[in-house]
Amino acid sequence: MNSQKPSAQSGKSGQGLNLVVDIGNTNTVIGFFRNGKIVSNWRLATRRETTEDEVVWWIHSLLLPAKVKRSLNGLAMTSVVPALDGVWARALNKAFGLTPEILDYSNCGGLRLEYSIPSQIGGDRLANVLGAWSLGIEAGVVLDFGTATTFDVFSDYTYWGGIICPGVQSSLQGLAQSASKISEVELRWPETVVGKTTESALRTGILQGTVGQVEYLLKRVFAEKKMKNPVVISTGGLATLVQGHAPSIQRVEPDLTLMGLNFLLSRKLKQTKGKR
Repeated sequence: MNSQKPSAQSGKSGQGLNLVVDIGNTNTVIGFFRNGKIVSNWRLATRRETTEDEVVWWIHSLLLPAKVKRSLNGLAMTSVVPALDGVWARALNKAFGLTPEILDYSNCGGLRLEYSIPSQIGGDRLANVLGAWSLGIEAGVVLDFGTATTFDVFSDYTYWGGIICPGVQSSLQGLAQSASKISEVELRWPETVVGKTTESALRTGILQGTVGQVEYLLKRVFAEKKMKNPVVISTGGLATLVQGHAPSIQRVEPDLTLMGLNFLLSRKLKQTKGKR
């Protein structure tokens, strides 16, 4: 595995477009980048039964591959849904005539993996760390508030491991399914900590509970890894909901996973160009 430490500026691309795809358990997110900056993105519901033809149809109806081909540098994707890996890879190749770079433990831009079983690391988590690196953040923790809430710890271009917790929405759904007198509520911050209704008590438990979890676990991580001045950056569909309530979170980047994919792709394209 290549452990060469790249410059954060190596995530910059040329004048053309980079297309990246992040296939998550709940949503599939697609983004176009130009010169290292995201210029457009789309969010789709992930359907495990989606076929290759359906993906091709979607690409043709929304991304207009005939026009995009003229300015497309390359493709990159990552997935935590194994059943869709080949479906999307083949569909992208069919639509654009290019084979996508697949970000996973064996192809992660030289990131050193201090993990007992590297194949178990989700590609989205590696993309998040690469995304933080592309922003010039060389040591810290990425919090991803998605289907699960994940903590990913990194420094010196090394992925040290992390933490996986039930997600905010997943916790609420699981509780509603298990308890007869509890139903799902709109996730918004309550005015008081002590709830006067079941709904407000749930909001406090889920949201304030998440903040307490985040703050406690971050303190333990910083102490265990002896991290000095770590940067805590958050991403994921529910990151903005927690924003401003967890003091340790210093930065919110909704497109961090896509930024990491673009970082990997741009670096690969630069290496390929240098070999010509």
